[in-house]
Amino acid sequence: MRGTPAIILLLSLLAPATTTFDLSADFSLQNNPNKVWQYGYSATNSLDPSQFRLDEYADPTGPIGFWHPSVSHQPGPGWYPYIAFNRTKQSHFGSKNGWAARAGEIAMEASNTGQYSLVRFVAPESGTYKVRARFEGIHFGLSTTDVHVLHNATSLFDADIEGYGGDNAFHKLEGASPTAAYSSQIKLNAKDTVTFAVGYGKNKTNYCDTTGLFAQVVLLSGMHSGH
Repeated sequence: MRGTPAIILLLSLLAPATTTFDLSADFSLQNNPNKVWQYGYSATNSLDPSQFRLDEYADPTGPIGFWHPSVSHQPGPGWYPYIAFNRTKQSHFGSKNGWAARAGEIAMEASNTGQYSLVRFVAPESGTYKVRARFEGIHFGLSTTDVHVLHNATSLFDADIEGYGGDNAFHKLEGASPTAAYSSQIKLNAKDTVTFAVGYGKNKTNYCDTTGLFAQVVLLSGMHSGH
């Protein structure tokens, strides 16, 4: 039995070292790109990686801050597509109290011309990664969006959000598909991208479309992860 602590220590040293990149924990309203994360949108209604553009304007005021394509203080030119972030430890109303985001939740909305709201992860090194994403409709008018996860230009996951799947203290849960989730292991080369996308849905309008996202990318094994 006296050798047990040494065995436990040895096993812990041999255990795979992982690195977690959490979109909520890492989120910045100051920097874009922000280390492995990029906040942006598509220049057209295409998810081709060549269409990705970085958001240029951040509004960090209030409990929920925003990234916009360009300077904008209200819905209109430069406002959509947007990415928002609830930086507090409790759920909060979003724009004009039409939606609510959970603590640490990212909120995304496409433009009315079909441009996607995009969050992109850029792999810091080659290796095996675990990708997790949960999308949920968070607009009280019932979100109707298309959501996607892509590796470079290849689709890994596609789903439709129809309904409200957010904090039920703000609105009852309802709809045919208020949430959608993805989880899988993939191999990435250094500088490969994993993109989390929200579009304007089958009805081709962004009206009442705010959609929430929680995402993590975990490096399970790579050149510098200890094995």
